[in-house]
Amino acid sequence: MIVLSFFKPVLDALNDGKVIRSSVSLALQILGALSLVGGVYLLVEILKASFELPTEGTVGGLLLSVIFIAAVLAVTQIFFYRAANVRDQGESQFTVIPIFSILFRCFGEIYATLGIAVGVGGCIFIWLSKYDPLYLLGGIGHFFPSLSPEGTFLGGLLFLVYFALLSFVIIVVFYFLAESTVVLVDIAKNIRQLLQKERNQ
Repeated sequence: MIVLSFFKPVLDALNDGKVIRSSVSLALQILGALSLVGGVYLLVEILKASFELPTEGTVGGLLLSVIFIAAVLAVTQIFFYRAANVRDQGESQFTVIPIFSILFRCFGEIYATLGIAVGVGGCIFIWLSKYDPLYLLGGIGHFFPSLSPEGTFLGGLLFLVYFALLSFVIIVVFYFLAESTVVLVDIAKNIRQLLQKERNQ
């Protein structure tokens, strides 16, 4: 019988959520480290492309690079902050739902941070170079809706407003999803308490 219960510690850890919380927290930390490495790689690519442009484009690309690396550092911090949130979750009857709530907040914050950075940096880039800034961003540009701004002052301003509104909508939607999952936990707890009261009566 002892031989058949060798897996019990693992099941106990899964049952109280330790394994899941630790695994998700570690995954977020790894993603944070990878986002920093990927950000540095993309920064080099932005700088390479910027120096192939005329002087105004090079200056615009340098300013876009400064804003972008600040956004990458912020994204890295978001990953590690939310990893700590997951790790610090106490024992509960519900393990996965609170984690999903944190993940929704995490990815909403990341998308909004990058969106604002692209909007501000792209606006400045358009004003200086008159070019579309999304082609400088390589693969990360595919995460945002395609947009072909005009190379004018108004075009740059509209580019900024568009990405600011997009970022706002995204973070509101993801925070709504995060709060909705918490509400599900509260509903489940209340239902369980009602059922226990009925049984006790």
